[in-house]
Amino acid sequence: MTTITRARALDEPLFESITRIWISAGISNPARMDDLASVRYNLDNGGIMLLAWEDEELAGTAWLSHDFRRLYIHHMAVEPALQNRGIGRLLLQEALQIAREKGFQPKLEVHRDNPAARHLYHSCGFTDLDGYITMIRRG
Repeated sequence: MTTITRARALDEPLFESITRIWISAGISNPARMDDLASVRYNLDNGGIMLLAWEDEELAGTAWLSHDFRRLYIHHMAVEPALQNRGIGRLLLQEALQIAREKGFQPKLEVHRDNPAARHLYHSCGFTDLDGYITMIRRG
């Protein structure tokens, strides 16, 4: 059975487990600066790390932050061997519940080459934001 917990603090071993999932799911990128210090800073300032557990083993994660208007869903990933079992949907449903609790509009980004994630997000009511291009400056 899958359980979802909301974490506002992380220790190093748990963060290492989270990072392993991000790497195995292909969403880790050193340019994102997703180190323990930056994640802790985010969590100390209103962020939440959702953790999906299967038989006491970490199975998935979604990192949430906000700007007091929108709830941003980042780094949603499920261990590849456990995908297609509804774990991602449970993580997303929990994120949407938090958005409702806070009165924030949920927002996320998904790579166009990730049809499984896009299907999940569309099935939960997300739509493409026409006319926008995502831009970022790193470094």
